[in-house]
Amino acid sequence: MDLEGVARWVREAERARDNRDKSYSSVEGNRFGDIVREELQREVYRRRRVMYDLQSVPRVATARPEMILVVYNARSASYECRIFYKEPRPAGVVEQLSIEAGWRAILDLRTDPDPIVRLTSEKVEEFHVLRNRFSGEGAPAPGRRVFYANEL
Repeated sequence: MDLEGVARWVREAERARDNRDKSYSSVEGNRFGDIVREELQREVYRRRRVMYDLQSVPRVATARPEMILVVYNARSASYECRIFYKEPRPAGVVEQLSIEAGWRAILDLRTDPDPIVRLTSEKVEEFHVLRNRFSGEGAPAPGRRVFYANEL
């Protein structure tokens, strides 16, 4: 979920709280209404705290790849990925990645802390869907796919 998605999530909690206030405002001294209002307000605070924490995380400049080459390895039933950067190549970046050709392995990498690994996982997933579609139609599936900078 990106920052905008978190902001929508916070607004949903605020709307739920406001709608509840309107529905219970006519009943004075309703202890149950007070408990519900407090609980909804706590939820709004909790969600706002998550949003503020995300906003305060320093943005780290990451090197964007120029190209990602994804090759299907039939022997090992995996995808071999090569990630190419503009020269000079940044230090400590992922240049190669091997992913098992299965949904679980591909989707597990979608939560990796490294943004390049997550991006590569998205592209492998895209290629995996393409290969499955070709295989389902009885056509030969492509063995490789190149993703250029404008597709990343």
